[in-house]
This record gives sequence, C-alpha cells and structure tokens, in this order.
Amino acid sequence: MLKGGLTISLDIASLLKSLPDIELDDLRNKLIYAGYAASEDNAELMSSILLFIDDKNLTSITNKEGLWLELINHGYKLGDRILNLSDPELRGSDVEELQELLSRLGFYSEPINGIFNTNVVFSVTAFQENRGLSIDGNVGHGTVNEIKMLMRPNLNTSLNEAIKSISPNLSTSVIGHSVCFDIPNEQDYAAQIDTYEITKSVCLENNIIASFASEVGKTTKEENIVKYVNKIQPTLFVSFKKSDDTSLAYFKGSFTESRFGKELSSKVTDQLQIKKLGKAHNLLKNTKSVSLIFFGNFYQNDKVSEVLEIVLKNLNESFKN
Repeated sequence: MLKGGLTISLDIASLLKSLPDIELDDLRNKLIYAGYAASEDNAELMSSILLFIDDKNLTSITNKEGLWLELINHGYKLGDRILNLSDPELRGSDVEELQELLSRLGFYSEPINGIFNTNVVFSVTAFQENRGLSIDGNVGHGTVNEIKMLMRPNLNTSLNEAIKSISPNLSTSVIGHSVCFDIPNEQDYAAQIDTYEITKSVCLENNIIASFASEVGKTTKEENIVKYVNKIQPTLFVSFKKSDDTSLAYFKGSFTESRFGKELSSKVTDQLQIKKLGKAHNLLKNTKSVSLIFFGNFYQNDKVSEVLEIVLKNLNESFKN
C-alpha cells in the first residue's frame, strides 16, 4: 500500500519472484538511472519500486511492461534523447528537467509535470528565438547545450565562458525590451560575476531581456562588440567605461545626433546628477541601436544596481508615452 492508503494493481512481490536474474539486474539498473536505491535484497528492492511509483503517482500501472516503460522514462537525463511534440506525448525526467530549467530562465510558467505538451513547445520556441537558434520546438543537442550553458553555477564558470543572456519571466505574458551590456574587465573575477548577476536580476525585475557583448574575465575588442550588437540589434546598448570623470554619453556627430539617446540620457543624468555629453565615440557611432556609454566606475557591483534601475525604468516609461 502506498502513502495515503492508495493501492496499485501490480503485485510487486510476485513480479520480483518471477523475474530471472538477468531481468532483476536490468530492473536494478533502471531504478538507479531513475535515482532510486537498488538493493540485492528483494524486500528492499520492492520498497524502492513502491517509493518510485508513489513519488511519480504511477498507481495505474498494471503489468511489468508498464513498470519498465515508466522506469525508462524517468531514467532519462536532459539530452539523452530528442524531445518533440508527439502522440502519445513524451513523458519523463528529462522533460521535467527541461521544464524546471526553462522555468528558472523565465520561459516556462506552467506546471512541472514531465509531459512534453504544447505549453512546453511554446516555451522552447520562445527560448530558441531569444538565443538565435533554429526555431522548431524540438529539443536536440543544440538547444540542450544552450540551456545548460546558461545554467552553469556562475562561480564555477570558466574564464572563457560567459553567460550571454536571460529572458524576463513569461508568466507576465509580456516580453520586454532588449538591452545589451558591455561591462569592462576591471574588477576581480568574483566581483565581475556579481556585476553580471546583478545586471540580469535588475533586468528580470524590469521585464527586460538582457544580453552581454562582453564576457567574464575577458577583454573584448570594440570591433567585436559592435559586430555583436549589430547582429542582435537590441532596443538599447549600454557600455560602461572606466574613467576618473563621471558622465553619460549619447551619440552626437557633426550634423546629426540620436534624439532618443539624448532624451533618455537627459532623464538618467538628471536623476544621477552627472554630466550628459554628446560624443562621436566609436561604439556610439558604429552601433545601429540607441547606445549610451557610462564613464566612471558605475560598472562596479556596488553601484550598478542603482544605475540600471534608473536606466531601465526610464526606458520602459519612454515606450509607454
């Protein structure tokens, strides 16, 4: 009998007695893959099977084939197979893992039930579009690798790998504007990680899609920053430059200037009480998006949150008017 007084039709004790040694070994392996203990003692093995059935709410299992199928499904790790919309719907631990990771990244807000249904397909395609992947709703190695790259524990991320972007929580049913950031490689590694994480967190709170033209622990050439920004064409590009003077620059050339950049920088500089400058800096001149450059030490992890709150709130307000 399971917890709560529930029962199952399958006689586990009789099943275990009927299995030859080779199938018992197979059963133990399947339990291990699904994350359960696999004792040589049949009484303990039966307890593990009942726990698996109880945990996964599989009370409708009636035969060995059904048990085998569920053990296989719940033994998959994300990336073990290609996930796509099919009939019957794919189920398993890999689907549950996918739902959990997409939820943490802000792309999935439905129940985490291990079922690859149309809600999951919608979230997958939104993620693929956001990351510049082929948009087909299928979860193959490319999509899996992109998800896992973003979910790496940050303090263990190698110096040559950066977390490129994160999307706002789609439970709001509103996808926000996109902002690309260029953060200088001036702080120590742990402080840089903090700056990136704070940036993503503030963007998430303001329903902004954040991406990074820079990478943790690496100095990126301006020409590569320009190429990246022009490839993704965000709503706004924000660069931070180390400087003894504090100011905010927008593009202004000899005969033209960025009107939106000027208006946005005016609001931001009024609130931060810093200078506003019209400049023809390479990043401002060569990027297709509206671009701003903060000169000073605003990139430091103890300052960036306040600065970004002001910038993003004014950005969102500008599009409401």
